[in-house]
Amino acid sequence: MKLARALSDVEAKKVQTFILLGGVFTTLAIWTKLEDPINLPKMFVLVLSAAIVLGLALPALLRVHQVIGGSQRIAIGLVGLFLLGLLISTFATDVKYTAIFGEYHRNNGFLAYLAMVILMSTSALVFNLRSSGRYFTFFATTGLLITFYGFLQSAKLDPIDWVITYNPLITTLGNPNFTSGLLGLSGIVILYLALASKNQKFQAAYAVGLLANLFVLWRSGSIQGVFGFAIGATVILLVKFWLINKRYGQIGLALTVIAGTPVVLAIANIGPLANKLYQGTLKNRFDYWQAALAMFKDHPIFGVGIDRFGEYYRQYAVQNQVVQGQLTDNAHSIYMQILATGGLVAFVPYLLMIVFITIIGARALLSHNRNDKLAVSGVLGVWLATVFINIVTVDNLGVGVWFWITGGVLIAISSKQNALNVEGKNQLIAGQGYSGKKSASKSAKKSGQLTEFPIYQAFSAVLVLVSLILLVPTLSSSSNLKSIKEKKASFSSTEYSAEINLQAKANWGSAQNLLQLSVLAFQNSDLVSGDSILDRIFELDERSYYANYFRAFTLETVGKRSDAIKYREALLFLDPWNTTNQIELIRNYLAIGNRASAQQVAALIKGNYPGSQSDIDASALLVE
Repeated sequence: MKLARALSDVEAKKVQTFILLGGVFTTLAIWTKLEDPINLPKMFVLVLSAAIVLGLALPALLRVHQVIGGSQRIAIGLVGLFLLGLLISTFATDVKYTAIFGEYHRNNGFLAYLAMVILMSTSALVFNLRSSGRYFTFFATTGLLITFYGFLQSAKLDPIDWVITYNPLITTLGNPNFTSGLLGLSGIVILYLALASKNQKFQAAYAVGLLANLFVLWRSGSIQGVFGFAIGATVILLVKFWLINKRYGQIGLALTVIAGTPVVLAIANIGPLANKLYQGTLKNRFDYWQAALAMFKDHPIFGVGIDRFGEYYRQYAVQNQVVQGQLTDNAHSIYMQILATGGLVAFVPYLLMIVFITIIGARALLSHNRNDKLAVSGVLGVWLATVFINIVTVDNLGVGVWFWITGGVLIAISSKQNALNVEGKNQLIAGQGYSGKKSASKSAKKSGQLTEFPIYQAFSAVLVLVSLILLVPTLSSSSNLKSIKEKKASFSSTEYSAEINLQAKANWGSAQNLLQLSVLAFQNSDLVSGDSILDRIFELDERSYYANYFRAFTLETVGKRSDAIKYREALLFLDPWNTTNQIELIRNYLAIGNRASAQQVAALIKGNYPGSQSDIDASALLVE
């Protein structure tokens, strides 16, 4: 039995199916029974899908150096290098739970990235130009399902009773920006299908679907998907025009440069289109990016910790933000997020991976024959659009999963080994080692017959079991947290405290969930339970902003201002621009007769915000 071998046609198609279904269901997954109904179920689906795919694709992964060309090996090597860098940063992160599972309601931790890396690497091994049609179909279907849900939300017919305080088009992604990004990318795929189809009925259906997609995209109110679609659509249309007539392509390219220049300038709030295209939220992102750069400057090698941006943001936020006191737990740029939280060990291979895949994708577009160029342009268009969108977005799992799948498909089709460019035939090889040779597996009785060894199915089952062991407790905790919040009225105060303590024991390793439970304890006036939970949070995350805040607040509430000082001093370090905290610290110093320290804090307020109400209040406290 050879453990390392090429996949048969049937095996390759099965792996493709699980990869694509993983993408579809990660995007669509929601579970309203959870306290986090959006991101946690997406991580669950994503990791399970990757576990299945890894087991089934393991034969090809074990001989990856034999079944793909040099540039593809380099690309997959860079993907692996990124994963290694991420793993190193994970070990260097102070709070391992966050590093592995990700920030509360984000879940962009090592586990999610590991799953997406698996999907990219295996996609690079099992796809080719012929099977890329399946990629387009699955992605387009996902976009149309999101479009349909968007119409329901727009018409106020949403079957789910979301609590939404802004644009209702959150779909299954939790935010209009993510909806915009997904629809922009899927719109590129639908456009490709409309142009590539030879059937007029299908062309008409795709055209209607594209119009619906773009309508919901526009109603989302977010412009990132619009720009993403424009980039991808431009790539496809230029290639289409070039294939029709080289002169048309040249004219189209010139018009793109002429028309695109003012649009690019408008993004930076420059030029005549700025008032129509520039979004004020970009100003907030500049604040986030400055903080990310400051974090990187102080932690250049390993970053501040995987998905730990939120706990460090207050410390590194600029003094005068666009929206004063604006908080965030993400840099709102995937590049800046990885740079700040993963440091150079993660950022450099991530950037090299993107640049290299882009280069081999562009080279494939130039080198493949006429019959293949449009398909290559479709994948490359989605890839380039995503690379652009990632500059200004959070790595939402429902959108981000397609970035990694698309990258894998682009790696796969960038090799001519995946296509016999024979005039009039264009026969594409699948499941034959991807090198033009038939599979050496002796267990195959005929070409394309299923030849997978049961051991790999068993390995997939083991990986799924391990994934369930890791993830089910997180789902259970989220479900219980939602339940306890909703059932407070049905408990007496004593019963509610007992339930809180029971859940705290079940979440003893998660500072994120313990913080939520401590809030419930304090709301129930159970200071003993609340303090006990805070003690555990400090053991897990000594720089937790809210743990320090709650401890200081509760101590001050019961008149123990002297005991609250060290927590207020910690907050002064964690949030140097917070004058509310500084005013309380002055009160605490004065309560123990430490006037010199109180004057130092008052001087700090005056230096930062001279003449402000906080400055006036601090001076008044010193006069009393």
